[in-house]
Amino acid sequence: MSLHQKHYYRFILITLGTILYFLANIQRVAVPGAIFDLLQGDFLTGASKITLLGSIFCYVYAFCQLIVGLMVDKFGGFRVIAIGSIVFSIGAVLFPLSDNINILYLSRALVGFGAATFYISSIREVKKFAKDKNFSLAISYILFIGYCGGIFANAPFVAVVGKIGWHQSLFGIGCFGAIITLIYLILLFIFKPVHIEKKTDISLKPFIEVLKNKKNINLYIFGSTNYGLYYVLQSIIGKKFLQDFCNFGVNKAALILSVMAVISAFAGTIVAYISKCMGNKRALIFKTVGILSVLSVLSVFGLLFLNIHSKIIALIFCIPSFIGSISPLLILTLHCLNRYEISATAVSIQNFGFFMMVGILGMLSGMLMNVFEPQNINGVLIYSNKSYLLVYGLFLILSIIQVYCAFKIKDEKLV
Repeated sequence: MSLHQKHYYRFILITLGTILYFLANIQRVAVPGAIFDLLQGDFLTGASKITLLGSIFCYVYAFCQLIVGLMVDKFGGFRVIAIGSIVFSIGAVLFPLSDNINILYLSRALVGFGAATFYISSIREVKKFAKDKNFSLAISYILFIGYCGGIFANAPFVAVVGKIGWHQSLFGIGCFGAIITLIYLILLFIFKPVHIEKKTDISLKPFIEVLKNKKNINLYIFGSTNYGLYYVLQSIIGKKFLQDFCNFGVNKAALILSVMAVISAFAGTIVAYISKCMGNKRALIFKTVGILSVLSVLSVFGLLFLNIHSKIIALIFCIPSFIGSISPLLILTLHCLNRYEISATAVSIQNFGFFMMVGILGMLSGMLMNVFEPQNINGVLIYSNKSYLLVYGLFLILSIIQVYCAFKIKDEKLV
């Protein structure tokens, strides 16, 4: 195979991996967020068991990041995507066919496992060709396509569900993912990747090296908290909150979540471009993000405390949508702080923090929502402002921790 052919196949494989990442974002956002009430009605259960569907995905996704980082460092991204895409497809098809909530939990775990392989693997393959000064922009393009999955997973997905039901909608998405997986596997067999990093061992040494660096730890706390506060709204409780407290209808609440996803999709590229125009400075952006996070959470907390059912909250939700998309800058900073041979492991730990935080916040949100008895209106459970005040009280504490960490971050020189 000629060098030109190799580049062609590599580009196609990265593109297919990005499409799978797009589908992973649909799965991550749509369940349970976009169909929260439908799942609650079909399975006759409380908020804590429904939010657990999102938390299980995030827990499995988070823990798998640690394994995926090592595997990518050792065997390369393409092989890891191959394994993940098979497991992802099985889980995505199984979920809409299930009529038992325990099987739903199992299928979400399979989807989480498979989805965990797409992002880090694609980053490693892109990193081979992109220079540091363009790397954050290149990653932002992949993130943009992935976040478009979040756009589809709200208003467009809810519209489709309204016509054909959530079972058929998710089954169709699962089958499409299976077709993409089959094409990917065939092309990978033709491409025959040869990358195996002999210098990298499958051991705890890379983790130890990464975690010994205090600069990494500070960045992890900041990044994980920032991402968690945004994505728990986007994928788990945001739509339900807009319906219960702000009195938005199902379609309008879904549309707001789609707008959030649009903002998030463009924000990653915009922030990366701003950083590049500033000479790849990132510390000032992180500080600004931390301050805006506190202000947005405090605003909603105040409205909840005063029991003001204002639709302005929909606009406030745009703030975490924008500032939650700083992953390209975080990844670039991690590549500056760590050796290339363990860079995927360093990124995997960050991703572990991202989704562990979302999972924990989703689980705690469900528990806090159940502290006060919800109203049952025509079979739909409506939670009071007291329930959501507890949730946002937790968010406020975390946003303060985030801004503290942001002011400890300093710019690192690019290689």
